[in-house]
Amino acid sequence: MTTPASKENIFTRASLDISYQLLRKKEPQLALTIRNILFMQPVEKTADQADNKNTDSFVVEFDTYSVRNIVETLMEVLKESSETHTNDNTSLFRPVLIQSIINEWTVLAKFMFDQYQKNNSEND
Repeated sequence: MTTPASKENIFTRASLDISYQLLRKKEPQLALTIRNILFMQPVEKTADQADNKNTDSFVVEFDTYSVRNIVETLMEVLKESSETHTNDNTSLFRPVLIQSIINEWTVLAKFMFDQYQKNNSEND
């Protein structure tokens, strides 16, 4: 099931790139699919947005299984990161960054679930 374009399934270049980096060792095929989104046409920018590739956003279209897999794998990465962190500044913020990315994917998962329920209630 793919989702229509909405704010819930529009991800920034940075979010997708970080997702790719975090997933590539555990889920290389899924990570590559995410990375390939970065080569697609970005969402059109508004007049007040900078014309800079770092401000690009992309529509993400995955099935529910893939989104679930992304969230579960990122949660594993978060757990491992929390267990193995050192006291340097970089690793202290890593769990916060990972949690932020998990939250973005979770918003998409919830949106997809809500859409599924809405579609099923209309068919009853």
